[in-house]
Amino acid sequence: MKVLIVGAGVVGLSTAWALARAGHEPVVFDQGPIPNPLAASFDQHRMIRYHYGDQTGYARMMHDAYAAWETLWANLGARHGAETGVLAISTVPGDWTDQSKATFDDLGAPYQVLDAPEVHELYPHLRVPEEAWGLLTKGGGVLFADRIVTGLARHLSERGVALNPETRVTGLDAEAATVTFGDGTRATGDAVVVAAGAWIDKLCPKFAGTTQSIRSVVTYVAPPAHFADAWARGPALFITTGQGTLYCLPPVDGCGLKLGGAPLLAPGDPDVPRHVTDAEAQQILASYAPFLRDAESYGIQESIACCYADNGLKRFVVERVGRTLIVGNCGGRMFKFGALMGQEVASAVADGRNISGLAAWAAGAPASDAAAEA
Repeated sequence: MKVLIVGAGVVGLSTAWALARAGHEPVVFDQGPIPNPLAASFDQHRMIRYHYGDQTGYARMMHDAYAAWETLWANLGARHGAETGVLAISTVPGDWTDQSKATFDDLGAPYQVLDAPEVHELYPHLRVPEEAWGLLTKGGGVLFADRIVTGLARHLSERGVALNPETRVTGLDAEAATVTFGDGTRATGDAVVVAAGAWIDKLCPKFAGTTQSIRSVVTYVAPPAHFADAWARGPALFITTGQGTLYCLPPVDGCGLKLGGAPLLAPGDPDVPRHVTDAEAQQILASYAPFLRDAESYGIQESIACCYADNGLKRFVVERVGRTLIVGNCGGRMFKFGALMGQEVASAVADGRNISGLAAWAAGAPASDAAAEA
C-alpha cells in the first residue's frame, strides 16, 4: 500500500516508520528540510509525563506511549530519552496539579506529595509559596526531540523510504488521495496522511476557523554555578499559577535548562519568521523569578519560537476524509505520544477500518468509551 505522508514531524515520521515495518510503502513530503528545524517537533528536548490534570484518558495512554518508544529505541539502536521524574507545583486549590492528583488516585498510579519545606529540602534551587505543595512522580522525564526526529529520518532513509524535503504541498484531494505541489505537479497514493502541524488549517480548509496556530516561546538559561548540580539532578517541572502554567526541562545529557509556558502563548502565523525579542526572553525569565532562588543570577543563553495547531480543547483530532487521514490540533502536547500515534495512525490507514474508536482514543476518551466507538 502506497501512503503519502504530508509533514515530517514526529507524527509523520513515526507513521512512516510504522507503515514501513508493516511492509507498506510510505512516501514523506515536507516543505523544508527533513527533519525541519521549524517544526514543533524539533528542539533539544520535550517533556514526557503522567500528569494530565483531569484528562484521565491521556494519563492512562502513557503506558502504551512508553511501550511504543521502547519499540522505536530498539529499531533505532539508541535510547533518546531520560527518566528524570516530574514535579508539579500547586499554588491554587483545584488547579491542574490538584486535578492530576485526583486522576492518579482514580488510576491507582504511584506518586509522592511534598509540602513546601520538603520541596525546598529536595530542590534547593526552587522557591515556592508556603501554602504550595508538590506532586512528584518517579516516572516521566524528557525526550530528546531533535535526536529522535533525526534518528527517525536516518532510519527511514536507510530502509529505502522515500523522503522528499523542500517539497511544499499546496493542495489536497482527500477523496482521490492526491496531493498537489507548489510547482503544480501531483502525486497519488492509495491513501494520504496529513500531519502538517501548525499548517493544517492552510492545507485543510475545513479546519479554518476552528483551529489556529499558536506561537510558543521557550528560553534556555544558565543557572548560577551553585545550583547547576541541583538542576542537573532535578526533575522536569510544572508550576500552576493563577496566570497559567509554567514548565521547565532540566539540563540533562547535553541539553540546556529550558523555561517555557505562560505568558508567551499567542496566535502566530507559522510562515512568519520566528525571531524572539530580548523583551520576550526577559518576560519568560521574569515569570519564573518568584519560583527561583537567586533568580537574578540566571543568564539567558538562547530563545526560540515554535508554532503548533490548537482548537482550544487540548485534545488531539484524528479524522478521515475520503482516503485521507488527518491528524492535528495537538495543542503543543503531541510529542510524548509521537511513536504511539504513528503506530495507531498507520494501523488505521493500512486496514481501512472505521476510525471512530481511534478518534475517541486520540481525543483522550476513557478506554471503555473508545472501545465502544470502535
